[in-house]
Amino acid sequence: MRIMLPAALAVSLLMASVALAADNAVPALRIGVVDMQEIATKSDPAEAAKKQMESKFGKERQALEKQGEDLKKKAESLKSPKTSEDKKLDFIRAKQDLDQKTRNFMRKVEQEEITLRQEMVTLVFNASYAVAQEKGFNFVVDVTAGGVLYADQSMDLTKDVLAEVNKLYKKKAAEKGKDEKKSDKK
Repeated sequence: MRIMLPAALAVSLLMASVALAADNAVPALRIGVVDMQEIATKSDPAEAAKKQMESKFGKERQALEKQGEDLKKKAESLKSPKTSEDKKLDFIRAKQDLDQKTRNFMRKVEQEEITLRQEMVTLVFNASYAVAQEKGFNFVVDVTAGGVLYADQSMDLTKDVLAEVNKLYKKKAAEKGKDEKKSDKK
């Protein structure tokens, strides 16, 4: 029994020293958090995307809304029992036409939004990667995804990623402008 106690103590100390050495060999895991909702609403590319969508689809959206309002007024006038069947049929056709135009419009808008979202995701990924590398983080998560209940302020990379997204966006826009000037000269 007396021999077992020192042997057990020696084995315990040996295991503790191995565990300590292993802990020292593995670098500490540094996790950063980013508020993607803030990036998606406050970044330069997000603002530019809103303006682009409004300039590209704003007039068509307003025309469809006006057609819808006109149809509502027309529907009110059809409530009279004296309304002819021809007027009712005209209203139904106009409503079907508006519904089809609205569906086509929504498809175009959705396709454009998908393209813009893909570009934004690429910018955010590249910005997050650059900031994580620069600041020594080896893992970055989105706090708006619902999995993070608490994060220390020192882990918050949102402002840094937002600045990097804006920087990458401006660089990309400048390169695009140079390419357009070159193609105009040809």
